[in-house]
Amino acid sequence: MKKIIYLISFTALVLSSACHKIEGPGGTSAIRGNVTGHELKNGSSEITEVTCTHGALLEHGDYWLLNTNNATKYYYIYYRNPTWVSDADPHLAGRIGIEVVFNYSDSNTEIAQNTLSALNAITNSGYTTGLQQDIITIQNTELAPVPDADNGSTSFNIDISQQGKASITSSTIPIANERVYIIYGKNAYSSKDVRTNANGEFSFEGLQVGKYTVYVNSLHANGTGATVQLDKEIVIESEESINSAGTFDILY
Repeated sequence: MKKIIYLISFTALVLSSACHKIEGPGGTSAIRGNVTGHELKNGSSEITEVTCTHGALLEHGDYWLLNTNNATKYYYIYYRNPTWVSDADPHLAGRIGIEVVFNYSDSNTEIAQNTLSALNAITNSGYTTGLQQDIITIQNTELAPVPDADNGSTSFNIDISQQGKASITSSTIPIANERVYIIYGKNAYSSKDVRTNANGEFSFEGLQVGKYTVYVNSLHANGTGATVQLDKEIVIESEESINSAGTFDILY
């Protein structure tokens, strides 16, 4: 009797295993979708030009704002006249203060030179500087979007001569010959890839019932040239079914 029970149990286990299919090829279903995209103009190294005034137009405690692409390196540049005993520092929250000592008799170029020296005293600042007469040129060290500088309470002229932010330069178009990847089940890496046709369409055929991840690679919207993975989880619930992955909209 025990042998019969064992035989029945073993047969049931084999049949159960045979009926349980693992994600992957060997089925009759498909996952289909398409890829569209926009051309992305990468970010630039933002350049700010600061035209300084002479000292007579500055007040003790005046300041202007300078930013980089790193939020931990946002600055305020403030001006202290040594004839005043009050604190010139406005203590702006979330920013690093840079002090510039000035006199009311200082010329435009002297204010610019003193400001440049103070800017250059900051190590790992996130910017580089240059000087031409009374104009300070400040260039961000990364190709990335940067919040614009502001003249704050000064009468300085601040001009963004080159924006760092990226921009999309085309309308949506189908992306031909784009590589699309599929991951079977809980696998850590892609199991197969296909290319889109001239209309941006792709298809993974002959799949079994189960869970899949389909993904494409896209440029990151920050314009740094980095890539990101855009993925969708698709569950095939029945054989001989067409399952839509929808549209992947990428930046290229």
